[in-house]
Amino acid sequence: MINLRFDFRDLFRSARVAFSFQRLWIQGVGVIVGLIGYGVFTYFSLLVSGKPLSEIWHDFGVLPWVVGLQLHWIGWVIYAAGCLILLFIWLVTATAVSRAAYMHLKGNTFYTWKEAFRFALKKKGGSVISTPLAILVIAVLLGAGGLFIGLLGRIPVVGPIGISLFAVAWFMAALFLIFTLLALAVSLILTPAVLAATDDDAFEGIFQSYSILHAQPWRLIFYEILTVVVAAVGFGLLAFFAKRGWLLMTTLFIRGMGESFADISYAASALLQQWIHPAADWFQSILGQYSGLFSFAHDFETGSVPLIISIASWIFAVFMLLITLFIAAYPLAVFNSGQTLIFLVLKNKKDDENLLERKDQEESFEEEIETLEAEEPEKEEKPSKKKTASPKKPVKKKKE
Repeated sequence: MINLRFDFRDLFRSARVAFSFQRLWIQGVGVIVGLIGYGVFTYFSLLVSGKPLSEIWHDFGVLPWVVGLQLHWIGWVIYAAGCLILLFIWLVTATAVSRAAYMHLKGNTFYTWKEAFRFALKKKGGSVISTPLAILVIAVLLGAGGLFIGLLGRIPVVGPIGISLFAVAWFMAALFLIFTLLALAVSLILTPAVLAATDDDAFEGIFQSYSILHAQPWRLIFYEILTVVVAAVGFGLLAFFAKRGWLLMTTLFIRGMGESFADISYAASALLQQWIHPAADWFQSILGQYSGLFSFAHDFETGSVPLIISIASWIFAVFMLLITLFIAAYPLAVFNSGQTLIFLVLKNKKDDENLLERKDQEESFEEEIETLEAEEPEKEEKPSKKKTASPKKPVKKKKE
């Protein structure tokens, strides 16, 4: 078990905790599956709205976006469904990463990524959705109640006087509505870590969302900002060294293979730039001239190349895309690992409890199974002794 200080210094561990093949694999798989689901629904919404497929691919590549576009109402419904699928996959993946990080902090080095996904999807898939959904229902009911009271205020004489008499109550209800909306935002960020560290149900997620927001609001805000900064710095360092490694590999391969690899690398870079150009443009707009240290240094143009070079460049570009997505998954893994540390620290500050010392339901169940298997007597197979019938003696007939 890792000894935590239970203050902001523990959050710097999130970059190291996330830098693991297990956590990166979990987060990377979640990113790929989520983008596939979101991309399919978004493309379908644009097609339903009358956008040609070639135009959509040219404008967005593998990262479609609909903000600022005019869609048919059916297209908006389909796009909303895609966003909900992306949100569900994000919450499940965040729970799996948080569970893996929690087990790492406890010193359980044998916890696998399959167990983390099984825990997040089968055991907590319903809770991770029902927690923010329940808080959203509370907010909607409060808003609907206010609207209903406003309608009652239309009643002549009685309505205006009643509204005025209970003005303090309506004001307190409005404050609680704002508090509930803030708790909803907290639940979307912190619920995966709460479920991963407590192995509890949606009620615990709802309770902790309100409790932490009420008891530790300033620490929560400061810790979240610090986690985002750590994730951004970690992503910058990883992207920088990944770019250096890519350049080194390209140089060595060109020295060994010749200009053929240069053609493959150039064509693959052009394809990748076309596929992710919205993200590349956004990245360049933020960093400006420094974006070349982490991403594309210049624009690549496609040209005519031999067939075998074209096939090789497409294959190469697909693997480059997967590598890019896994690099992009690292800051998300840092963020989710940081949420686990944030909850452990705030839980200790709030309730003076170290969750790393507690055995949750999954661990207790596994120990019970191991104990039962150890106590079960071994059945020794003994050869069965069967009585064999003695052969009958032949009866001698007397001679007459």
